[in-house]
Amino acid sequence: MAFDIKTSKWLNESKSGNFVFAPVGNICNVQIFDKIAMNTTAEMVGQMATVISQLPIKKPIETVSTKITSPYDISPDTFVFDVAINSGGGDVDAARGIASMFALAKSRGAIVRTHIVGSAASAASWLAIQGTPGYRIMSEDAYNLVHHGKTLISAARENEMEVAAQKSKKSRDMLFATYEKYTKLTQKELERYKSVENSGHLFAIQCLRKHLCDWILNKDGTLIGRSR
Repeated sequence: MAFDIKTSKWLNESKSGNFVFAPVGNICNVQIFDKIAMNTTAEMVGQMATVISQLPIKKPIETVSTKITSPYDISPDTFVFDVAINSGGGDVDAARGIASMFALAKSRGAIVRTHIVGSAASAASWLAIQGTPGYRIMSEDAYNLVHHGKTLISAARENEMEVAAQKSKKSRDMLFATYEKYTKLTQKELERYKSVENSGHLFAIQCLRKHLCDWILNKDGTLIGRSR
């Protein structure tokens, strides 16, 4: 199947390190190399939506890593968003927009292949785990920081403080539910990682064991997958 994707003229004009490259064949590269915030991801989310809207609707891919011999062995009739990540995280609300595009792409039968090339911290970690299962890669020296972050609450009245605290709890619960869905991290581990940064600092081999990634890419180009 040939993909003929038209993109808007302002593609790749982002002033940040977060943007989408024009698709080549069945591959569309997405780069998350900057803080995740509304003003640094708006163009990227818009461009992903533009690309996705032109994809043919296919059955979503439901697969597990044990059935995949390589995350790069993909049929040319399957569209791929190749997402490279090296980010310290940022705004959860902005990350939700990106995650929504991941989900929309997968609903149309596309693969979201995430690759942590340096670090994926906090909101970036949350995005990295939401790649298509079996297609989540980490470079050998990369790390993942599972960290909710601290919530700064400023309120003039007691009831405003309570509302802000409830909002923070809902946000935390949403993040934790995603980790529980895509990884093997336990509720106890997630509670420990919630606001203690050093505890949630996991290197590639740890992420592989806990299903935060499916493959480790070594410096020599070889791949390590989980034991069958």
